[in-house]
Amino acid sequence: MRKISIKTLKYLILLLGSVVFFFPLYNMFIGAISGWGPRFWLPFNLWLPLKPTLENFIYAWNYVQDPPLWRAFLNSTIVAVPRTLLVLFASSLTACALAVYKFRGRHAIFWIVIFHMFIPSFLGLIPSYMLMKWLGWLNTYWALIIPSFVNAYSVFLIRQYIITIPDDILDAARLSGCSEFGLFWRIVLPISKPALAAVGLLNFVWSWNDFLWPTFILTNRNMFTVQVALSWVTPSGRVGMALLTLATLPLITFTIFTQKYLMKGFAGLGYMKR
Repeated sequence: MRKISIKTLKYLILLLGSVVFFFPLYNMFIGAISGWGPRFWLPFNLWLPLKPTLENFIYAWNYVQDPPLWRAFLNSTIVAVPRTLLVLFASSLTACALAVYKFRGRHAIFWIVIFHMFIPSFLGLIPSYMLMKWLGWLNTYWALIIPSFVNAYSVFLIRQYIITIPDDILDAARLSGCSEFGLFWRIVLPISKPALAAVGLLNFVWSWNDFLWPTFILTNRNMFTVQVALSWVTPSGRVGMALLTLATLPLITFTIFTQKYLMKGFAGLGYMKR
């Protein structure tokens, strides 16, 4: 009976946490589809939309003009997709080297990666800006993609998943004549799909929501990403909710399609071998 009570309490706590985290999104969506008219604005009174309509989204889409909202979405997509793919490739290569191969200094390099996770990212803003200026990459997609295509957290997460692959599988592939890159491409990557999906989701969200770095290096409005473009307008009420919903919709859609792999990827953190 005591075990049942503890289990019930855990589920209640999880349910309460889910409601707390989900309610702002629910409030945002309800506000976005509510029609014009008298209504309570207090969040806890906004349970159902008043006169549901999609006109708020049409108005919000036309509200942002410099740059147009479609241009901001295009810029964010051009930045987030290649940046995520580069992170997956570069981080998986690094993680594979740290997890599969035994060489002197491997553990030291791994702890350097761990230490790098605790360094605030804003400390590198000025050196990164100076480097982008020297390369002539200010107001370009290169400046938004290249500086962040490798990060310590992605290497750590993928490495923790790769070390769960039995050595027998890797040795059998080598005996079959598989090259070292073929071992990585044909064996390690397919087995590590859950970790890659988790890292891909996290980096896509980070890239899409990135605000500080684009604000720091972009002065050309045609290069503004969604987050920067929205910071230059001051909508309120239903229009503001509609804009936030539009900016969040790609992230929610991407999360829905990758959530299964996301959970499997984080489960790999429970294995701390070698």
